[in-house]
Amino acid sequence: MDAVVSGIVLAGLYALVGQGLVLTFVTTRTLNFASGELLAVGGFLALGVGSWSWLPTPGKLAVVVLVGGALGAVVHRWLVLPFARGEHDSRWLLSTVGISYVLLNLFTNGEGANPQRVELTRNPGTVEVLGVGVNKQSLVIAVIAVVVTLALVAASRWTSGGVIMRAVAEDPRTVALMGISPRLVGAVAYAAATALAALAGVLWASEVGATPGLGVHVLVSAFAVAVIGGLTSFWGPLVGAVVFGVVVQVSAYELGALWGQVAGLALVIVVLVLRPEGLVGRRMEAKL
Repeated sequence: MDAVVSGIVLAGLYALVGQGLVLTFVTTRTLNFASGELLAVGGFLALGVGSWSWLPTPGKLAVVVLVGGALGAVVHRWLVLPFARGEHDSRWLLSTVGISYVLLNLFTNGEGANPQRVELTRNPGTVEVLGVGVNKQSLVIAVIAVVVTLALVAASRWTSGGVIMRAVAEDPRTVALMGISPRLVGAVAYAAATALAALAGVLWASEVGATPGLGVHVLVSAFAVAVIGGLTSFWGPLVGAVVFGVVVQVSAYELGALWGQVAGLALVIVVLVLRPEGLVGRRMEAKL
């Protein structure tokens, strides 16, 4: 039970970052492989604004999220849009991976590799869940991930913005003829996705400290849960994260930490073979 509960709670962090991947894929059919480093940006921004005594904590958190969102729009404009000029143009993959290495080196050279304590949203202590002691900070992240998932599902189904987002992904040319800018929609999607990564970075750095590699492992796991759940469904990251987190934690408990990670990645392969669209995703149809 300890391993199961720990896996479910840890799933919140992966789901939060995974939602950003799904958001950009659903809208633009691209993925931001710099999300891990942009998560670290959130952690270091929290470290910087934490010293602003004149601004209350909600205001500091808002600054981090807004700056993260602005960086996402910049990434879309200069690193994705010029390199995604057709369905089979995948140069955006290299450009986002490239900027991730640039950011990683900048943080390492500028801030050093040692963790730096972040107090902005820190919740010390534990709370009992189903008889198991759970870190309060991890529980907060899990709750926020559920709230974000519900908000994205509701927005995609019952708002005009959700309809526009799906329409841009299906047929951007027709959407453009109707007076809606696919570029603007893509920029908004990237901004929202990176804002989620920055939020996750603040919350995670408040638990483990801000480091250049803060988001490296998180991005790998977030991509895994997005694939397991399905890149075409906003339920996907949450469902995939719970399954992935439980499998990893139970395997680590029974076989050791190394085998826990191996089991998680093996699960990704199994899902890709048996159900490529993910557990709750839908199969994509190509129009000729």
